Amino acid sequence: MKGDLIKLFPVAAGSQKYTDVETELRTSFTPNIISIVQNMTLWKNYQLLKKQLDVNNKHNNERKLFHKRGFNRSYTGTHGAMYGNGSYFAVSATFSQGYAKPDIRNHMRMYLAKVLVGDFTTGRAGMITPPTKSSSNTTDLYDSVADNSANPTIFVVFDDIQAYPEYLTFT
Repeated sequence: MKGDLIKLFPVAAGSQKYTDVETELRTSFTPNIISIVQNMTLWKNYQLLKKQLDVNNKHNNERKLFHKRGFNRSYTGTHGAMYGNGSYFAVSATFSQGYAKPDIRNHMRMYLAKVLVGDFTTGRAGMITPPTKSSSNTTDLYDSVADNSANPTIFVVFDDIQAYPEYLTFT
């Protein structure tokens, strides 16, 4: 459809991209359909932020993580928001799958997203932004928070352009 903001492109079963996504899922579930998500506006904004973080942090700021169904922060808190009021992403597809709900056709959806976690620290309930890195510079914030800063399994981002939904999977 001409002019659509978001487009989905099916990935052929058996293709290298399909196999790569299946590998990322690590046997959590077997997808019936995998689609590439294309949202040029979000992609451009994501890339601008990625460049900024790459300059500021001087390390790889991006991770591939899983999200249950959509990045709308309006729904933050429906499952506890233990680490802050942002969008939650998991290292494990199994974890995200536990929060996914079937649609009217009984299909489960899950996103494999590129997420700019940058410099992160441990989050806590009630946060609406990441905390400051030091008390001497209150404008220098962490880029995201996690459940555990030493060995994170969950990341929380507070800016909509910190995540790009690369693939949408259906079971």
